[in-house]
Amino acid sequence: MKIKTIITITIFIFIALLPIIGLSQTDYFNTAPSISVKNIDLIWFVDTYTPYGYQGRALPSEGSQVTVEALVETSGGKASSLKYSWFLDDIFQKDKSGYGKTTYYFYVNQKPGNLHRVKLQVFNEDRSVFREKTIEIPIVEPEIVIYPSNGNAHFSDQASQVSTVLAGKEFSFIAKPYFFSIERLTDLTFQWRFAGRQPIISSEYDANVLDMTISGKEDKGTLEKNLWVDVVNKTESRQKANQSIKIRVY
Repeated sequence: MKIKTIITITIFIFIALLPIIGLSQTDYFNTAPSISVKNIDLIWFVDTYTPYGYQGRALPSEGSQVTVEALVETSGGKASSLKYSWFLDDIFQKDKSGYGKTTYYFYVNQKPGNLHRVKLQVFNEDRSVFREKTIEIPIVEPEIVIYPSNGNAHFSDQASQVSTVLAGKEFSFIAKPYFFSIERLTDLTFQWRFAGRQPIISSEYDANVLDMTISGKEDKGTLEKNLWVDVVNKTESRQKANQSIKIRVY
């Protein structure tokens, strides 16, 4: 009975003295290995639209939302147990930083031709573990590309600066938008303009397709006029683009 009491008192005294000798009770009983960061990768994606079949990368334009995700490879612990400090153009993003904050998003406020710089610092509480990664994200202008029809049935896969048509025959064009922050084409307003005619303005589901017939051409020469399309994002007015194609009428 006395031996048991003495052992109990000894353990209690040792635990009580742990803070004095520089150890916590958690440190003493925790046998898990300390965490280390082996590698960090930052990947990003954006909410801008690209047409079906486009094989390139969607790029950010002014006003679009960019999401950056941290892929952190660790050993001896989970990445969610670390602190994540995010910086946009060297400005600390306090509200979006903290433990386990592996994803960060922001809205583009730079003009086309510039870039945003995103930096991530990953560390533990006492900063005995510390890694840093920085990426640069280029900002572009939204684009509109005009494709002529092929036999009035199928649209060409190749953009063209000149389209040749016959007077009195119907011909068609499709305007494909790139890098607008939209969920569907009806979020855009299309305005088609040709040779002083009344502009055609629409946000319908097929507003990016124009069917035309040029009639009233009496001479046997060639008529050349420009067809223009102007496109504006209804939900983000900073995103706009225009394009033209020369039409030769025989």
